[in-house]
Amino acid sequence: MCLSKVYMEQKSEDSILVPEAAVLIARGGSVEVKTLFGESTLLDGYVIREVDLMKNYVVLEKRSANDG
Repeated sequence: MCLSKVYMEQKSEDSILVPEAAVLIARGGSVEVKTLFGESTLLDGYVIREVDLMKNYVVLEKRSANDG
């Protein structure tokens, strides 16, 4: 089983939001992140910027006003 680290804005140790995410759900202008144990974090105003499935990480970024 592969879990992924979820970072805010940049891939660095001090920007880890969820160290072991099992599920990410993108819904318009928000991203829901769930852990293996069902804990959920909803991030309004964020979008997925980068996903690396080989290195098991996701980078989120603040949605810009131009994104509609």
